[in-house]
Amino acid sequence: MIHVIHRLFIIILILICVPSVVVCGEEKLKNEKKEDLFIQNAKKTGIIFNVNDILLDIESYQGGIGLKRYTSDSFAYRVSIDFSYTNDANSILVALNNTFEYHLVSGRVSPYLGAFFNIEYAAYKNTTDAENWTKVVSVPVSVGPVFGVELNIFEFLALFAEYGVSFAYTSVKTTTSVSSVESVEKETNFSINTGLGNEAKIGVVIYFNRIEKKD
Repeated sequence: MIHVIHRLFIIILILICVPSVVVCGEEKLKNEKKEDLFIQNAKKTGIIFNVNDILLDIESYQGGIGLKRYTSDSFAYRVSIDFSYTNDANSILVALNNTFEYHLVSGRVSPYLGAFFNIEYAAYKNTTDAENWTKVVSVPVSVGPVFGVELNIFEFLALFAEYGVSFAYTSVKTTTSVSSVESVEKETNFSINTGLGNEAKIGVVIYFNRIEKKD
């Protein structure tokens, strides 16, 4: 079932993106002045759908939904809730993500730099039987720089891709049951994550308020 959801998400992205690119080209030929709309970012607000694993591994899924708000033509803030699963393990992760963006150029193609702050909750359980199992709960708190590019297809639709480096401090609690006798271990660790599959995102932003064109 989760595989089906993962594939449907990817199919939806393709169905949105491909026709949008084609229609966008036709609209540009009809009216070159529409390019001006992409320069006016201030007060734009949109909903985000993203996939965190840019490698699109069919054995796992990482993605989420959130909101994005431009406070000026160059600055944007977004907040999202992400979730993930791993097919070969009984695991789940939920994350609250906050990202600040500074757009270097306003236009149809808009590269940006920024920073993020994330709080996550991850749980994993390996069960042999009712009396023998191991459960691991971790709470990572991470920060780091991010850079990416936003491609404005229409004034209400954009695609984005980005990459970040994560500096994470993680609290881990491991509970082990052997013949129904439980033991608990706690530890903390620090890590730097740079893997492409884990620290990259691709997604769609649908802006639900119109851009007011300047005179």
